Amino acid sequence: MTKLNYLLLLIILTPAITFGQNTLYTKQQVYEDLSYLQSKLIDQHPNINIYTSEEEFSHFFENMDINDSLTELEVYNLIATSNEVIKDGHTLFYPNKEWRENNNSNKLFIPIQPFWDGSNLYVSKNYSSTDKLSKGAKIISINGIKSQELIQGMLSKMMRDGNNYSYPIWVLNTYFYEYFSYFHGCSDEYDIKIDNGTEEVLLVKGISKPKLFEQIDKLQKHSEKGITLEIDQEKSIGILTIKDWHASILRKYYKQRFIPEIKEIIKQIESENTQNLIIDVRNNQGGDTRHSKYLLSYLLDKPFVLVEDYYKKRNKTVVRCNGPQSGTHQPMSKTFKGNIYVLINGGSFSNTGIFGSVLRKHKKATFIGRETGGSEFVICGSPKTIKLPNTGILVELPRLQFMIKSKKVDQYHGIIPDHYIQPNVNSIIEDKDEDLEFTFELINNSSK
Repeated sequence: MTKLNYLLLLIILTPAITFGQNTLYTKQQVYEDLSYLQSKLIDQHPNINIYTSEEEFSHFFENMDINDSLTELEVYNLIATSNEVIKDGHTLFYPNKEWRENNNSNKLFIPIQPFWDGSNLYVSKNYSSTDKLSKGAKIISINGIKSQELIQGMLSKMMRDGNNYSYPIWVLNTYFYEYFSYFHGCSDEYDIKIDNGTEEVLLVKGISKPKLFEQIDKLQKHSEKGITLEIDQEKSIGILTIKDWHASILRKYYKQRFIPEIKEIIKQIESENTQNLIIDVRNNQGGDTRHSKYLLSYLLDKPFVLVEDYYKKRNKTVVRCNGPQSGTHQPMSKTFKGNIYVLINGGSFSNTGIFGSVLRKHKKATFIGRETGGSEFVICGSPKTIKLPNTGILVELPRLQFMIKSKKVDQYHGIIPDHYIQPNVNSIIEDKDEDLEFTFELINNSSK
């Protein structure tokens, strides 16, 4: 369950292929790569027939319309359409190594981070030199493609579990520049039509990857810690923020170790006699399940199961197997007795979904925000990278199924919040945290 933002920056250690940026692939080459991908999915992917029947899956690959010759951009777009039948949030496609390296070294990326609220596209961050792309400006089109058509076209080719689009929407609202380059390529200039009271067409110069990252870093809210606790003694409210569950990321980027940090936080919560605990796992894309197990052992007062069963493919058949954190886990001798509120959004993915799913199963928390990415019931993990033989496209292919808890056929969705907070562009403009403000009001009303 690898975190997406670090994957996007990772230079994958595979031999460089010899195709140039203007390479054309023959229909036969593309067909061979699609057949190779299909066979690997059938042989190794344990989730491909949860949302799609075997007949639908085969029909999709057998009836793909392939032109006589395709560019690298066209090939990537074609192969990425297989997400329509794979429907797994941990199955990721990356353009070949040479293409990505050339983009990162020589190409100019779109210099904005937009925000999609489900209906309209707005400027969230402006990385360009023009001040006309002001925060909150409505984006009507980019390079002549209407915003709704643009976003829906990208979402249809992106990773997601079933028909839950909360994770890919979050990805586009966070890494739009990267996926725009995957689906539409890079340009020296971008034609952006905006409505900022009046409609205006702007021809905006692209930005290099190093300068883009400088701008992102400049506009980003920085935190020295990946795990923090803030306590309001007067209101008896604690806010526990967990940005990541990965031991390696916490150690490398935040100089923290999960269990020692949580041990100290538990001591502080107990010493302050905190009655209301807000756990903020928004934008936390997952990580080590042993860490969510540890925190849950403090939040739950009864034995609990983190994952009910694990499965993998063997001889093209899904079979039960052992997995990390199998079995029943015991709570700590002293557990939290107060009220628990969990802040979630589309970036709450993978292990964060497992964490929330267990809390909901035990009816121990109130969830505020937006539907989590992935599924509350079943996800995949433990991916390995394969490379398509002709095009060099890289595929993160998961091998292990996590059956988090029993489900019904119509329940393969993320965690639906108890209190849904509609995404609002005004919150971006005013830099307001409406999820947190609502939770404070909820606690205040409960205490009255």
